[in-house]
Amino acid sequence: MSKTRSIGCYGAPPPDQPDPRREIWAYDGALAILLGQLLRDVEGIPPERRPGWWDARVEEIRTQAMVSDLFFDVALGLDTGQWEEFAELLDETASRLLERLPRTPGQADDWHLVFRGDHAYDVGPVAELGQALAALLRGTLPAPPPGTLWLYGAPGGRTTISPR
Repeated sequence: MSKTRSIGCYGAPPPDQPDPRREIWAYDGALAILLGQLLRDVEGIPPERRPGWWDARVEEIRTQAMVSDLFFDVALGLDTGQWEEFAELLDETASRLLERLPRTPGQADDWHLVFRGDHAYDVGPVAELGQALAALLRGTLPAPPPGTLWLYGAPGGRTTISPR
């Protein structure tokens, strides 16, 4: 079973108690697939058309894709005005993922990722995670039920967890 990890959009150190409108949990394998595809997508854009902030943030995105025990602040230290640009990239990547078949660990070289686990990932929940990260950046993520946080990338799609 995959590990989970915390993702927020704070642009500053996270608060002691998670804000359910600004923080989610995700399966780390799903996040690795999402960020791997994002890296592939943006690296395929001619350098002069990439976001101006990309070169300064690409190593952080690679690290987040490969290291499963880090908190991920999807704000990436960007100015709030740049959050929409990153949200658009995430939405585009989510759309591309829905066009691809699931991959297994034996096909990892096609994704340029290290897989954790021994199963294929359904791309639907991975794409849903990308859309959730975009919503975090835009401040439009719907509130989860009281006393819970959203968990994305899970088999079968979004669910909730207790932050305790």
